[in-house]
Amino acid sequence: MAEVPPPVALGAATSVHVVGVGGAGMSTIAVVLAALGHRVSGADKVATGAWPSLSAAGVDLEVVSQDDLFGSAARSGAAVVTHSTAYPPSIDDVAALTAEGAVVVDRAGILASLCALRESVAVSGTHGKTSTTAMLATLLDGVGADPSFLVGGVPVSLGEAARWGGDGGLLVVEADESDGTFERLGASTVVVTNVEEDHLDFWGSIDAIEAAFDRFLAAARHRVVCIDVPGGDGTADPRTLSLATRHGAVTVGEAAAAQWRVHSVQVHRLTTTFGLCHDGTEVGPVAIATPGRHHALNAAVAVATAATRGIDVAAAVAAVGTYRGVGRRFEVLGERDGVTVVDDYAHNPGKVRALLASAAGAGWGRVVVVFQPHRYSRTRTQGADLGRSVAVADLAAVTDVYGAGEPAEAGVSGRIVLDAAREAGTPVVAEWTPTLDDALSWARSVVRPGDLLLTAGAGDVRRVGEAFVRGAESVGVPTGGEST
Repeated sequence: MAEVPPPVALGAATSVHVVGVGGAGMSTIAVVLAALGHRVSGADKVATGAWPSLSAAGVDLEVVSQDDLFGSAARSGAAVVTHSTAYPPSIDDVAALTAEGAVVVDRAGILASLCALRESVAVSGTHGKTSTTAMLATLLDGVGADPSFLVGGVPVSLGEAARWGGDGGLLVVEADESDGTFERLGASTVVVTNVEEDHLDFWGSIDAIEAAFDRFLAAARHRVVCIDVPGGDGTADPRTLSLATRHGAVTVGEAAAAQWRVHSVQVHRLTTTFGLCHDGTEVGPVAIATPGRHHALNAAVAVATAATRGIDVAAAVAAVGTYRGVGRRFEVLGERDGVTVVDDYAHNPGKVRALLASAAGAGWGRVVVVFQPHRYSRTRTQGADLGRSVAVADLAAVTDVYGAGEPAEAGVSGRIVLDAAREAGTPVVAEWTPTLDDALSWARSVVRPGDLLLTAGAGDVRRVGEAFVRGAESVGVPTGGEST
């Protein structure tokens, strides 16, 4: 396949304006662009949690109304304007900017332009890509490979979500499948953690999602695929196994067919240990300071990917052991009255199921979850599956939907999830807590020493856990959000 030139050339210093700069994806791009020596500015509707790192990187920031986001871009005079998926420009916006000589590119375009600067590894999958990207970046850093990386969260061991390393190091990027971004990056090495039904508002069907991953793999020179069924029963998933076989990918999993085979997984509260065999030869044990059978698979994928790129296996196993998790991925918020409080970004059925299943086997007294459905479209199409996943917990509360910018839909609420959880046939006790304050009051009334209290969802549900740790009676006033 012929190489496609990147949308913009970033080898020489230029000026770039980032629309939606406060979001998890765009903020890391802005930090890396600044590190490359470009003059970077950006605007968003609110000053998000990424503001301090952006300011430290030298990005010129502006808070404007949504209607003025591209007006801010025009005022910046930047040669390149890039924007998040959440804020697409209108035809008039593009015409006005191009008339002034600016090149307008979306998130995928600017990422592809960065990937063109050095050998790149793109990590994708329906879930697990943030943790796996963070593990691989941590591993490469630990063996002295001086990686560059863009992660959709802050790896605790690295202390930053984005970095531009020295010449010769790999660029590791989290490749988002939700909007097709991952197909356009042009990375020489690609990783697939799993293929599952999600983001149907964009893809329409699981078959379309599988076809996209097929193209993603076909375009690369090196391929690594986790072949296990999402959720962790140790068997091969027909979709990912077929994809891996078709493209001659390196395979990882607990499944017997995996070349890198995970076995003997042990989870105890906040740690995971497991054995790892490569083509029948033991290269483990591996230990990571984050819990979950799914994290064992993610760590094995990171090791296999590093080995594929020439890193010594023993060194890779040792280095991945320094991984300490990512913000909002089983992030420990604290402890109060003998209850450990953890927050996690899990928001689709597979993520929620894997999260709660791993927590259930980790030695806590009970797993108590507050789940906040994310987006009306997802709740409409996957609410029943979400409820069945939530039912893995011992006790569960379900809040109303966090819209994430979507308008409310008649007949769509968190009750869809709640009803499915109650009907799942498990012993879970599920309650309706429409507001975060309702959820906090419920949690305070039901937990007991030795329990794990989990807040799960891609919205602002972590405020419940934070308030619980503070001993507050209310979650308080939100401080702003992030564009996606």
